[in-house]
Amino acid sequence: MEQYPIPQFIEQESRIAFFISFRQFFYLVGAGVLCFFLYFTLPRIIFYIASAVIAVASVILAFGTINGTPILNVILGSIGFSFGGKNYTWSKKESPYPFKPIQRTQIKKIDSGPVLKAQNSQLKRTKTLIDLKTK
Repeated sequence: MEQYPIPQFIEQESRIAFFISFRQFFYLVGAGVLCFFLYFTLPRIIFYIASAVIAVASVILAFGTINGTPILNVILGSIGFSFGGKNYTWSKKESPYPFKPIQRTQIKKIDSGPVLKAQNSQLKRTKTLIDLKTK
């Protein structure tokens, strides 16, 4: 039987150059375009502060991951969880196979009388009969 190669690493993003994917490229280009427009609209000191914040944020969005998940997905997931409705429902799950019921022993109730009962032995009865001399 002929063996065919199984495709692996299907979920990898395609790379434009060396280590930059399309998504990372557009984050960085978008930050550059935003900084370009801010250069002409804001005063110099405010532009430097804003462009530094935008540059750091775009680099974190482009290259940052948490447990292999992009930072943007983590941020959007946490916002969706925080503001989304939550439904806490518990439902009893039936077992996949039936259980056999266990027969439990019946517990006998103790009468209200004394717990220990004195038993009359045959020897005591005979002694009493001899003492009384009756037969």
